[in-house]
Amino acid sequence: MGLSDITAAAINAACEEYDEIGKTNFLKKYGFGISKVYHLFLRGNYYDSKAIVGAAHGYLGQGYEPLNNTDFSGGQQHAVQVLERLGFNVVENPPPIRNPDWSRDELILATEFYFRHAPSIPGKTTRTLAALADDIRAAATMQGLVGNQTFRNANGVYMKLMELRKYDDSYKGVGLGHERVRDIELEVFTLPETQLLLAARDIRTRVQAFLEGGGQVPNVERLLPKSEVLRELLASNDPIEKQLGEVLVDWQETKRSTGKYAGLGRDPGKIRQDGARNVVEKRVRSRASGFDEVSSSGQSYEKIVVDHADQFPDDVVKIAKDRLADFKLVMPTDDRDALSDKVDSILSRPDILLEVPAGNPAPKKELSVGTTYMRDPRVVAYTQQRARGVCDLCEEEAPFRKPYGTPYLETHHVLPLAEGGPDTIENCAAVCPNCHRALHSSHEKGRLTDLLRARLNAN
Repeated sequence: MGLSDITAAAINAACEEYDEIGKTNFLKKYGFGISKVYHLFLRGNYYDSKAIVGAAHGYLGQGYEPLNNTDFSGGQQHAVQVLERLGFNVVENPPPIRNPDWSRDELILATEFYFRHAPSIPGKTTRTLAALADDIRAAATMQGLVGNQTFRNANGVYMKLMELRKYDDSYKGVGLGHERVRDIELEVFTLPETQLLLAARDIRTRVQAFLEGGGQVPNVERLLPKSEVLRELLASNDPIEKQLGEVLVDWQETKRSTGKYAGLGRDPGKIRQDGARNVVEKRVRSRASGFDEVSSSGQSYEKIVVDHADQFPDDVVKIAKDRLADFKLVMPTDDRDALSDKVDSILSRPDILLEVPAGNPAPKKELSVGTTYMRDPRVVAYTQQRARGVCDLCEEEAPFRKPYGTPYLETHHVLPLAEGGPDTIENCAAVCPNCHRALHSSHEKGRLTDLLRARLNAN
């Protein structure tokens, strides 16, 4: 009776016991220490190789007893030989069982992302969240941190963002792990926004230099959506099918972020029935992609057509290009000059405002020297058009006209964006410059705001 008698079934039985009673109890029961170099890798888990082989000997049947540490004449290498002979995978220096605590640099990147997106944090299957996870994992690796196969993956990063909510006074719920407050997390979360932004920029600059200098960052598997059709599309080797999968994932997230049901409608069934190319072509021909459905990433059915123009009819390509130009025009911006130019262009295109803009209940923040917000130019244009050149507060005509001939009125958010107000037509008014300043600075601004809200509700 010896190591040569051990079978694969006995090894599996020992591993099952290891899983059932846990590493500490297993090693204590059989009298082994922790494996320092060689580990058995089985079904996604790591096992102390020598202890598993010793315990497996006791699973061979009647008359067999578990081996103890002194029964291995060749030491740990002897156990490795047994496992490899039986076809098992033995690895040297496996990654740690648990991931390390978050460093200050990682928390800075996560916190900056949180403030840019709160309260609508992108889902864990989105490319936006995956890109953040890649940045954070690179920052951690640059500092010498090492983790296991889930090291700073999208799921772990998303959970950390949910934990940060416990430090957010504007969040009405309870953040994950609210019982445990880490001083370093609180310190980073309460940094002045300019200091936070500059720190995040510095970290990204150092990460970029690290990568350009040949730094290697471990890859982790991307989290896939629950939809079977989406999984098939994202796993496809066909570039159009893969891109369509990305478009639909982005579309779901766009709907979710605006408070809508994030279902995919009939598209999954149509894709199975008619194929990805036919579905894309029909959607583009029907101009079914509304302005509110196109994500900030710019992904759309139309972009698929333009990216693979040789695979679609010429008239479909032309429709797609024209629609992409319109999508670019209505894309939200935090640049005041760009917003003004977009509004003027939209006002000259009545067809764009045939679709009432949904706006954004929680406009995305962009950190700069101060905080700016991504504004929807269609909401501004619709508000201006609705006013018909008359101030919504004083009900006087606009003081002058702009070079394009449109009345000059300014767009005011009744509930300010900084106080959580939505960027929607219901929360926007077109007012003359004098009323706009009074709404912000007058000692009667409360009364004026109530009057403005009443007049908007009456229309």
